[in-house]
Amino acid sequence: MHLDHLVGLHEACRRLSPTHPDHATLPIQQAFNWSSCLTGIPFDRLYLVVFRSVRRAAADLDLLREHDNLAYADALEAGGLLYYFKGEMNERRECLSFCLWESREQAQRAAGSASHAAATRITAQMYESYRLERYHMMRTAAGEENLVFRRIEEG
Repeated sequence: MHLDHLVGLHEACRRLSPTHPDHATLPIQQAFNWSSCLTGIPFDRLYLVVFRSVRRAAADLDLLREHDNLAYADALEAGGLLYYFKGEMNERRECLSFCLWESREQAQRAAGSASHAAATRITAQMYESYRLERYHMMRTAAGEENLVFRRIEEG
């Protein structure tokens, strides 16, 4: 992508926010104000990684925050990270966070960092359950305001 397009895309992504108090349990397409933020912003395809979790009641939030901050710093250094939404845990200890990337390859490069591997190693002690969802986000042929989230099944 060209630099001027990236600047506009970064600015647009900073306006992303949940559309409903129960956004952690809604389909990602419905949970955020994607269309209103990305209308008029040029892109062909973006890569979205959604992390849904239920934290353990006894999770060490300071340790979790430390690992998250280190992995985030490495993701920024890897390049291609457009936006990181760091979700807050709700009263049922559910949480939704996501990373929006320029490409899947950039996300995979960041996921290979030592800090990301360290964060992955503490998942069993921090979460009762978690799941990753991966999507390609594209525009429909009908118009730029319509977005399609194509789920990528890992196997």
